[in-house]
Amino acid sequence: MLRNLLILLLTLFQDKYVRTGTLVGIIIGIWNPEILQGEQGKSVIILGFVGWGIGAFLGYYRNGNSQFTKKRKFKVFQGGK
Repeated sequence: MLRNLLILLLTLFQDKYVRTGTLVGIIIGIWNPEILQGEQGKSVIILGFVGWGIGAFLGYYRNGNSQFTKKRKFKVFQGGK
């Protein structure tokens, strides 16, 4: 059970952008819980998850795996064989 939990955590937080986004979201939730106008515990969890999502997006975008960074290569047909 503990092994599976560690594998899950390491899989979810393997990117530096994801770790940074999660930590920033948690810190914002602790420092200013009035953003969501709710309990501090809920704010920390929600903003940590939002930070995780932003970090996952930035990590995916920065690695060049997204559709926006790929350039199309056109091949010109020059005839012949």
